[in-house]
Amino acid sequence: MIEPQSLSELIAVDPVFGLQKAICDTLHRLFPDVSVRQHPGKLDVYDVIEGETIAAPAILVGWTAIKTPRDVTGAYELPIDFAAYIIAEDYADRAQNRAIDRQAIAFAIGSRLLDILQDPDLQCFDQTGVTPPAAKPEPALRPLFTATAHGKGTAYYAVTWQQTIVGLGPDLTGGPTPAMVPYGDADGPGLTFASDDDIPPEIAALIKEDSQ
Repeated sequence: MIEPQSLSELIAVDPVFGLQKAICDTLHRLFPDVSVRQHPGKLDVYDVIEGETIAAPAILVGWTAIKTPRDVTGAYELPIDFAAYIIAEDYADRAQNRAIDRQAIAFAIGSRLLDILQDPDLQCFDQTGVTPPAAKPEPALRPLFTATAHGKGTAYYAVTWQQTIVGLGPDLTGGPTPAMVPYGDADGPGLTFASDDDIPPEIAALIKEDSQ
């Protein structure tokens, strides 16, 4: 049964906001000359920029969808679809006396973000209970263009990926969450059972045959 919690208690234990902040903290450290901020989510990023003072280049980190697959114990996971919105403008590099196109700046930042999401030391953003970015859907860099934004000399890109927060929720069985026993071929999702005792006899016979 879910017990009452105050708003401050809910915020304190919210795992999504904590992961979003950890992503921003990591990117702020890895992009020292880029503004990194949290973003409210699946909104028109141009409208957000118009209403705030955000200096380009910038990365705005938000999420666009969350799901809650649950297992038989009551525990659940949170697969989260993240989006890092990149804002770039043409840049005058006075040190080398050259102009750098906004598209080149946005692409350079987006490519570096993809590298970070593949780096085993960085991709979980120093968080426990968080999986590496999913292979399906795989991380992707996409352009986001509007006629208004293009006319104002700004380029928008988005890097999207999915990560899962695991081990959440109460145990409805009254004990520790049991380890799941998988069975299935490598190409399919297979089946999961809470223990060996829960495996139906016909499947247990197949497992025995496979092991011989």
